[in-house]
Order: sequence, then structure tokens, then C-alpha cells
Amino acid sequence: MSKELDIGISKIARQKVIDHLKHAYAKDYLEDDDFEKRLDIATNTRNRADLIELVEDIPVEDINQAPPAGQTQPDSALFSINRGNVPESDNFISVFSGVTRKGEWRPAKNIKSVAIMGGVDLDFSKALIPPGGISITIFAFMGGVDIRVPEGVNVINDGLAFMGGFENHVHGATLPGAPTIHIKGFTFMGGVEIKGPRKPNVLRRIINKILE
Repeated sequence: MSKELDIGISKIARQKVIDHLKHAYAKDYLEDDDFEKRLDIATNTRNRADLIELVEDIPVEDINQAPPAGQTQPDSALFSINRGNVPESDNFISVFSGVTRKGEWRPAKNIKSVAIMGGVDLDFSKALIPPGGISITIFAFMGGVDIRVPEGVNVINDGLAFMGGFENHVHGATLPGAPTIHIKGFTFMGGVEIKGPRKPNVLRRIINKILE
């Protein structure tokens, strides 16, 4: 098993997998013994790869299919899918300034980001991701673009840099049927950084531990 998967697990990610298992059990995808075994692993494992494997064989449509009328969607994935209208395209342009999108928002299928001696910060951690994923085309000239993605999505980095860099810090497994965030483009004397979800600071971890 790849060492890059042997990394910490956020409390939110663990709980979402547990919720996914509970929903699968309620739908009779799991027998009693299998459910109890998986639930025990999900509660105690420190390895993200082990966590992902627990839901790999659960039907994909159970993650991405819209619920019947009158029922709520289970909090089963490590990301949120946009099941409504998805914008086709959007532009984020920063010239000697900064542009930020974060929180709960609905990104388009195709995004163009331009940073000229400025910065663009796109945080998809709580965004409603289009079912097929997002294509992001970047041009940065002496500027920077920061992209933060949720756990479980597939990330493809096809960027080209001259006297700059495209840095991908996302290392982990994707969920079955997960959308893809495809990042491409060119940076000249600038930088693009792709990051995973924010981790709680030390004080927050201590507080959470006390409250558990």
C-alpha cells in the first residue's frame, strides 16, 4: 500500500465515511457482521487508505444519485455534489489585486483564472462540485493562484511553468465515482499551489479531543 496514503484523517472525513457505512447498512448493502467490522475500523484507523477501502465496494450510485422525493441526501461523501443547475463557465481575473471564492458556492464546469501581478484564491472545500468535475485553466504572470480541494476528489495537474511553479500537495485516494478537478495552464514568474483541506490548528485539536 502506498506510503503517501498513510497520513492523518480529519474528524469530518472519518464521520462522513461512518455515515456512508450506516446508510449502506440501512439499504441492505452490508450484512450485520460486515457492517460492525467496517464500523470498528472506521472509528479506530489512523490510515486514510484503510478508510477509503471501507467504501470502495459500495455501489457508486449510492454516493452520487439524488435521493427519492421526500428523503434527504445522506452525508456520505467527503465532498458535496451540485445536483441542481451547474454554470457552464466562469472567470476569475486579478490584475494588481486579489480575488477569493470560498465557503459554500457553486463553481462552473469550466473556470478560467487569470492572475497578473495579483492573486486568485479558489477554495472548493465546501463548494458544490459539478457531478463530472471541474476544468480550471490558469494564466499567471508574476502572480499566484491558490486552489484548495476537498478530500476524496481526483486531481489532475497539467500545468506548465516558466521561472515559476505548479505545486500539487494533494496526495491521497479518491472515492469511487468521485469528480475530477483538472488544472491546466501556464505561469510565467508566478506560481500555482494545489492544496487539500485545512487542518485544525494544535489548539483546536486539543479542544476537540477534550470534547470527544
